[in-house]
Amino acid sequence: MQTRQPKKSYKQTIHDYLLAGHTLSTYEAFNLWQITCFLQRVSELRAQGVVIQDKTIKRNGKTFKEYWIDKPANNNARGVQI
Repeated sequence: MQTRQPKKSYKQTIHDYLLAGHTLSTYEAFNLWQITCFLQRVSELRAQGVVIQDKTIKRNGKTFKEYWIDKPANNNARGVQI
């Protein structure tokens, strides 16, 4: 009998992606995984102690934020239970 692996939560998906050294915006999270509650997940991760950096980007008359995690090995984010 083959068992299915449980699907990763959006919070875990975002955390893993940022730990891999990628940047992410709300638009990109929606395009990649159809996440409509991206900012809530970022807030939850920050509340759990994950240090997520952000900066405001202005492009093509639009303003949005981009998020990332600096140096995962020194971030202590791996010890955070998601």
